[in-house]
Amino acid sequence: MILKLGLSRIFWIALAFTYLFLVLVMYALLSLPENTFDVENPTHIIAAIKLSYVRFSLVFVAMIIYPIILFSSLKYAKYFTILLTAWAIAMYIDDHLVLYSIIEYPSRGVVVFLLSIRPIFLACLIWMSFELTFTKLKAR
Repeated sequence: MILKLGLSRIFWIALAFTYLFLVLVMYALLSLPENTFDVENPTHIIAAIKLSYVRFSLVFVAMIIYPIILFSSLKYAKYFTILLTAWAIAMYIDDHLVLYSIIEYPSRGVVVFLLSIRPIFLACLIWMSFELTFTKLKAR
C-alpha cells in the first residue's frame, strides 16, 4: 500500500520524524509544570490557553486526519501538508516574536530538546510539501 503511493523513503522518514516530534510536543504540553504560567497575569492566561488547548487540539486532530487523507488522495494530502507547514511556520514565527517573551519555559528537559529540534521538524514538513508538490505521483 505504501509503495503504491510512489513517495520516496525520505518522505516516509520525514513523516516518521514529524509524528515523533508531535507526540513529544503533546507529552510536553500535558506535563508542563504548574509554575510555567503566571495565573495573576491575563496575558499569561491567554498564552496558556493558546499554547495548551488550541495547539494540542489541532495537533491531535491533524495527526489522526493526515494518514486518512494521505492514503485516500495524494492531491488533497498535498494541500493539507502545505496548510500544516504554513501553520507550523506561522506558529514558529509567532512564538519567537510574542510567546517567548511572555512565557518562561523550563530550562531543561523535553521542552529544551523540542525547542532545539523544532527547525528539523519544520524542514521535514517543508520537504514533505515539496515532494508532494513537485514529484510525479502515481494516479490513484
